[in-house]
Amino acid sequence: MAYEKRLKAVPPQLFTADGTNLGKVTIPDACAFKVKTQVILNSSTQGTLRLEVKRVESDTVLFVGPIKDHQHNASILDRTDISAFLVADGAFIFAEEQKRPNIPEQEIERLTYEEEPTIARRTILVDSCGDKISTINPLPVSATVTPTIVGTPSLFNVTCPTAGVEYSQLMPNGTTQLQLRARNSTAKLQLAWVPGTTGTNYLTLTPGNIYILENVKLTTKTVYFRSTKDDTIVEILSWA
Repeated sequence: MAYEKRLKAVPPQLFTADGTNLGKVTIPDACAFKVKTQVILNSSTQGTLRLEVKRVESDTVLFVGPIKDHQHNASILDRTDISAFLVADGAFIFAEEQKRPNIPEQEIERLTYEEEPTIARRTILVDSCGDKISTINPLPVSATVTPTIVGTPSLFNVTCPTAGVEYSQLMPNGTTQLQLRARNSTAKLQLAWVPGTTGTNYLTLTPGNIYILENVKLTTKTVYFRSTKDDTIVEILSWA
């Protein structure tokens, strides 16, 4: 969730490395913090120290320094020595909900302008830390993939001696895929799934083509066919 005029509170995160004299904080998720966010550091020996995020260096590293206010003209480059905040002392950092820092409109315009020779407004896809999406830093995706499992193949060669006569083949139970064709390249087949209908309500398989049935699960099903040529061999390949 995002707020229009306020920065969301960030729950405490334990240091994963000791603080440094250059204000370096190493934590599991540095990108949860924004630059100029006022943060609170704490440990069992140092108590509470309120500072400001000066830079988010990476997914796990940020730098802190003194807060700029009417009494302190602190620079964004200033850093505070936090080397006394140790992992062994349970050092952690968090942020309370607070007002967003003001950014001059001219600065926003400048930040979205690509320098010469490009001379254009930039629209660049970045991650939550501002790093560009690329082959090195790909866009995170998730998906549920259901693999197609092909079982045991069964091969049938059904001889059809007489043209116009219906023949059949019982398919193995659990058949999920089926391929059927006439070995005789000049024979036309008439296919059906109901006995006695290959001459009245059928699917025509023209010479040289293959009938393919996928993503099914057949139980006690028989395929029926007749050929327009004598001595036709019907080749059937199924997977169950």
